Amino acid sequence: MTPTPRREPQVTPTDGRALGDHLKDARRAMHLTLRDVEAKTNRAVTNGYLSQIENNAIKSPSPNVLYHLAEIYGLDYSDLLERAGHRTPTPTQRAGGADERLLAGLPLRALEELNDEERRELTEYVAFMRQRRERRENDS
Repeated sequence: MTPTPRREPQVTPTDGRALGDHLKDARRAMHLTLRDVEAKTNRAVTNGYLSQIENNAIKSPSPNVLYHLAEIYGLDYSDLLERAGHRTPTPTQRAGGADERLLAGLPLRALEELNDEERRELTEYVAFMRQRRERRENDS
């Protein structure tokens, strides 16, 4: 039997930790099992898939998967995108006049396809969603 070569984990220059290790630590800190995360994402992230990510067998999960995990763990979505090797917009690439903090973390290819009006509307919608989330958090 030929041993399977171990894949090198994706790391960031900021802390040198692999995406999988970072996610595993975040999950454990919240005392969640793999199945708990699967349930919290309505099966958008299965326990088997998350296990592969945490063991660095999958180095670059989709932005959608990373978004779900960022929401559950309270992690920075932009950081997860970078750790997974996805491109994120730089300040000069972001929508002209849009609040850069609102668009930070969106994959660059998603922004490149929008016209100015769509960018403005997206920025307004993101601001609305964040405001709504903050209200819900303050009410609880």
